[in-house]
Amino acid sequence: MLRQDSFSTISGTTIAEKSLLTSSSVATINIENNDLFYLDGKHIKDSSDRTILLRGINLSGASKNPSYPLKIPSHQPEEFFDHKKARFIGRPFPLESADEHFQRLKLWGFNFLRFIVTWEAIEHEGPGKYDYEFIDYIIKILHKAKAYGFKCFIDPHQDVWSRFSGGSGAPGWTLELAGFNIRNFSVTEAAIVQNTYDKPIEFPKMIWSTNYYKLASATMFTLFYSGRIFAPKCIVDDMNIEDYLQLHFINSYKILAERIVKENLSDNVVVGYDTMNEPSWGWAGTKDLNKLPEFQEYKRGKTPTPFQAMLLGEGIPCKVDEWDIVWYGFGKVGSKYIDPKGKTAWLENDPEGYNWMKSEEFPRGGCIWAAHGVWDKSTGKLLRPDYFTMNPITKKSLNWYEDSFKPFIRKYTSAIRSVHPNAIIFVQPPVLEVPPKFDEPEDPQERLMYSPHWYDGLTLVQKQFNWWNIDYLGLKRGKYLGPIPAIKVGDKAIKQSFAEQLGLIKDEGEKYLDNIPCIIGEIGIPFDMEKGKAYKTGNYIQQIRALDANFVALESNLLSYTLWNYCDDNDNKWGDQWNGEDLSIYSTSNPTNSLLSYNYKKDLDIGGRALFSLLRPFPLKTFGEPLSLNFNPWTKKFYYSYRNLTDTPKDFPTEIYLPKLHFNNENDFTVKVNSGKWIWDKDNQRILYWHDTSLNENKEKFDYSVHEIYIEGKRNLLNVDLVREVTSLPYTINEKRMANEGYSIKAFGGICLLMVISFSIVLNYYDMIFS
Repeated sequence: MLRQDSFSTISGTTIAEKSLLTSSSVATINIENNDLFYLDGKHIKDSSDRTILLRGINLSGASKNPSYPLKIPSHQPEEFFDHKKARFIGRPFPLESADEHFQRLKLWGFNFLRFIVTWEAIEHEGPGKYDYEFIDYIIKILHKAKAYGFKCFIDPHQDVWSRFSGGSGAPGWTLELAGFNIRNFSVTEAAIVQNTYDKPIEFPKMIWSTNYYKLASATMFTLFYSGRIFAPKCIVDDMNIEDYLQLHFINSYKILAERIVKENLSDNVVVGYDTMNEPSWGWAGTKDLNKLPEFQEYKRGKTPTPFQAMLLGEGIPCKVDEWDIVWYGFGKVGSKYIDPKGKTAWLENDPEGYNWMKSEEFPRGGCIWAAHGVWDKSTGKLLRPDYFTMNPITKKSLNWYEDSFKPFIRKYTSAIRSVHPNAIIFVQPPVLEVPPKFDEPEDPQERLMYSPHWYDGLTLVQKQFNWWNIDYLGLKRGKYLGPIPAIKVGDKAIKQSFAEQLGLIKDEGEKYLDNIPCIIGEIGIPFDMEKGKAYKTGNYIQQIRALDANFVALESNLLSYTLWNYCDDNDNKWGDQWNGEDLSIYSTSNPTNSLLSYNYKKDLDIGGRALFSLLRPFPLKTFGEPLSLNFNPWTKKFYYSYRNLTDTPKDFPTEIYLPKLHFNNENDFTVKVNSGKWIWDKDNQRILYWHDTSLNENKEKFDYSVHEIYIEGKRNLLNVDLVREVTSLPYTINEKRMANEGYSIKAFGGICLLMVISFSIVLNYYDMIFS
């Protein structure tokens, strides 16, 4: 409860007007610095013992695609298969524009970067052939980041293994090493790839992730993490293909780390390394290859079973089910006869131009799983439907975390820390899975952070922020008996559900990973909602509401995060230039006269999307333990509290980012604190706060170790009248009140519809469970 009577209220006072600090002493506070990170239990600290919350951004989605000598976005077929020559110099953006982009990100309050570097970018030409010119370029970009006070961690990014299996990440030679013919993936349904799609502009949105369960990606992840268990015949250079792939993956990032250390960019800029973006177990753990794996939750388009994928890969026609989003979720909508017409997904002979040496028993000219006795090519019959369930080495049921994932983490951590001893390892399990326990003596124990991902899946897939949503994570964790209680109606319930899901993820990290800090490595929204309607109308209210709901969930859990993403070449036609995704907070196509910036005119804001929600007060450094945080952009009310029993040192105040978009002039806002003093550093967009524990008045009533700051701005941005003007919607008095509070008007009318369809949902749900 705010103690209004004890708050000191000062209306928008600048440093020059309020002589709390001299100009010389302000300079010593070092708003942006390259101080070191220290991990203290579940908190991140700086050298002055301030608690750090990270407001970060993924830089960048553009780094998935080659850029030199020509850009090759995922919708371009030309030059696609020439993977040895594809280079990534110029990613995440051209060096000549780096200052503009870093200035913009700094203006928008970001202090942390998840810096994307794909394996392909380092080792595209072949095993052991590293692109040192690309590494030189990355070093130049990191020096620029240092100049603007950014810290980052390196993300070895991948999606469904590789560009050639429909995503990003691994070099093309890794697929050829396994024996794949990447030119035949489309006809054999081994992968669905936008670059080879008949009409790239019609490539189905968000279908790319179904590749995780298709032949190419599922095979490569099985080999990478579990090759020694399931592919013992795949020996190359006297080691199993698992060890070979991991060796080259790890060495690529070790070489990058060595250069980062040599350039004095370790710890003060690059604080650590992610393990691997959104890893997959492939087919490991699949109980019956004749059926879709239990963990295959996302089903869209042509959806072969693992065995059907193997048959198609050998050119054998199959009739496969087609799935799509229907009114109750994912459902079968038909079937499709696929005839590869004699083509196979496998090379007839070993590819030329590589220096590896395969053993004689390494399968050639066909399916490696048939060569391991999973099925018989001569009869087309499945011989071992449960092949991927048992670990023949331990003679026990496969435990993927213990048998496959953790051994990789140990090797990766050891290699990185051999050159960068203080590197923080950001542990990322498969998406929405509970993390493993690191409780073995050989497991890394120190300087770990948990970096899971979370998205509002319904909005991401449907490209629309609805008046209802579903607690998918709660349903997955068994929180509900069925889907009906998991349905959330109205903005208030949706925000609460998002907050609970992120809270559960945070709690799981603290439980299983021994109370280490958590950062949400990816979270974001699609901006091309309703088929890009906002690009034509300038009305981004849906995107603003969706983004605000995400931020409310993060803030209520006091979570650090790196938002997905900032893409320097995003445009309205092709989005992030990758598989139809359009999540970038910046776009080259963005108008300047839309709801994005409203009446706050500044050149660096041009290109910004949903700035009304994106730019929000945020405690960057706190002299104490954070307790509570919330901001409502519609009411422009911000509240933050934290605990500390000692007074604030002069040079180390609590720093709160205060964006000019909402708080631009001294008369725009008031600040109330329950003790101490504050100043507004307008140029750096900061409130600097020194709490005071020496107050004695009413000490018996209040806990003076808790310090509170309340900021309220004038509601003159994106108020209901502006929304009405842009959307031309007639508001009633009650609707205007509801809009001010951020609630969805449509939600209440939808309750009746839900009641009508609920019984049908229940019947369908139990039909899926018992079928």
